[in-house]
Amino acid sequence: MQTRAVVFRSDDLTLEAQIIIPEQPRAALLLCHGIPGGGPPDPTDEGYEGFARAMAASSFAAMWFNLRGCRGAPGEFSVSGWRTDIDGALDAMAKTPGVGELPRVIVGSSAGGAAGIDVAADRDDVAMIATLAAPATLATVGDDEQALLQRLRNIGVIHDPNFPPDPTEWWADLVGGAAENAIGRISPRPILLIHGDADQIVPYPHAETLFDRAGEPKELVRIPGGAHQLRRDPRALDALIDWLDRRLARRGAGHSGQVTPQM
Repeated sequence: MQTRAVVFRSDDLTLEAQIIIPEQPRAALLLCHGIPGGGPPDPTDEGYEGFARAMAASSFAAMWFNLRGCRGAPGEFSVSGWRTDIDGALDAMAKTPGVGELPRVIVGSSAGGAAGIDVAADRDDVAMIATLAAPATLATVGDDEQALLQRLRNIGVIHDPNFPPDPTEWWADLVGGAAENAIGRISPRPILLIHGDADQIVPYPHAETLFDRAGEPKELVRIPGGAHQLRRDPRALDALIDWLDRRLARRGAGHSGQVTPQM
């Protein structure tokens, strides 16, 4: 198993990624984080490196990076900006020796999953997509335009007091880029939606909306009592790995429908 640094451009930004490559990887996963919580870091949380290592242990190459505005990455948060970042990361992954020829899979958490859906809808080189706690739209998670902007400033993903130059245009980009508007264009490529039914940040009905609007083949895994940060829930990881195993063993195989793991 080896870890490599990957540097790529997104608009006028330089972003830095890491990729873990196991022996004989079966697919290349792009792990896309959500909007940070803004609180102090949890010393027990291994973050996306830990997530990547868990995937690599099951023979998946896994790449992760900080999207613009997050955790020291340059730039300011916008939905279209995050889509551009994910596009750039996929292009960089395709050029990475040892993984470029593998099936590419987006695995996105929360807002990163929503942006990933929008990207996958327009890129045929994305073989499949899985999301964890993805919102159908960010416009209905409890904030209006000004409140959401202020919350993002408080979290630290918008730093420039003059950004966005046009808040109305920024909000229209956020609403127009909703995952619920794009997910129907991903079919016939496989889609997995994993969501906790105790998620207080992105409530479970968001997953049902996405599932209803997605084409086949699609699966929705409901995690009983599951909270928002599903990458730390072993049941969610087991569901993700099981889905990848089934889909990669026989591309296009597997069942569609809704699944509830046992407690």
